[in-house]
Amino acid sequence: MVESRLEELRSALAKEDADIRHAVGRRLAIAREIGEAKRAGGLPIRDFTAERGVLDRWREDLAKVEVAPERAEALARWLIEEAVRVQERGRVERPTPSSHASDVLIVGGAGEMGGWMREFFRASGHRVGIVDPRAEQHRAEGYTVHPDLARAAQDAEVIVVATPMRAAPGVYRELLKTESEGVIFDILSIKQPILPWVRRGIHAGLHLTSVHPLFGPTARTLSGRNLLVVECGDPRADLRAHHLFGASSLTITHVPIDRHDLLMAETLALPHVVALLFGEVLAATSRDPRELWHAAPTSFLRQVEATQVIASESPELSFDIQHLNPASEALFERLEKTLQAMRKAVREGDSATYRRQMEEARAWVGRERALVGGGAPPHRGATGDVPGARER
Repeated sequence: MVESRLEELRSALAKEDADIRHAVGRRLAIAREIGEAKRAGGLPIRDFTAERGVLDRWREDLAKVEVAPERAEALARWLIEEAVRVQERGRVERPTPSSHASDVLIVGGAGEMGGWMREFFRASGHRVGIVDPRAEQHRAEGYTVHPDLARAAQDAEVIVVATPMRAAPGVYRELLKTESEGVIFDILSIKQPILPWVRRGIHAGLHLTSVHPLFGPTARTLSGRNLLVVECGDPRADLRAHHLFGASSLTITHVPIDRHDLLMAETLALPHVVALLFGEVLAATSRDPRELWHAAPTSFLRQVEATQVIASESPELSFDIQHLNPASEALFERLEKTLQAMRKAVREGDSATYRRQMEEARAWVGRERALVGGGAPPHRGATGDVPGARER
């Protein structure tokens, strides 16, 4: 009798699941049409006022069936992101015709972020060429593959340096010999390796700027993601780089090149260090991970998720983010000083110092959330949509 009733209820549940799946499909179809209407009207993909309304409705309606507000909002955010994804894909598949198509050359265009740049610029209507010893496979995809950087650079209107950080100075050395009239920019996570070459190129009259996409090649949507235009002293080149990405839904911010690596010490290197320390401390124990997992509070699970993202990085890239940044030494000194003060407070029973550290951290986070508009949660991992996304 019980088994019969359970089977009946499970069948009813399966039907409701099917209805939900069909409803998601219908919702995405409507979102696609909304995207077409926005495209035709020259409107941006993202409408944060409309999104706020969606979040509020889901929280209020699901509260009636006792769903926690954070879970209702998580579901609503997933639906919003999927709607954004299909709208962005529509623009990629049917890009607005442009009379400003350029010849874009991507040095390192067969790499991960080089590949992202390659596809982005072609989807934006530009003519894309590649210089990369691994690029032959992309010839069949319609890309122009150049065997010689110096010759290809002569005709390029835009040159993107998307090589590993340690290889970039050699590329700049060759580019400066070409006296190219195109706009040249890199996408490196740390700018110190190319800084002398950029300054030399600016002095020689080349059009140089720099760009930093603050997301990885697995990013499914661009809305809500950040890109830095790193100003190197050539306003024309800065503006050109901005315009190349400006039609997307990226949030573009300009920073001077002398500030970039300092910012990355705190926004990129620091999260890496904290996450890797967390993982290393746990790895040094002999405790069964299953025991930790079943005894874990929410804070532990959130930190595990962040560590999964960062620990999946290329070790070479993660190391260079620390090693090549001249601001890293000061960062490690601050980390050690803060940890020592916390350790001393705990050892000596100094609750006032410990409380002060918590209050300072809480106050800083509160100011940051207020400044960015109420603290809407960033994309998972801040770099991609799932653990394993690459951070840049």
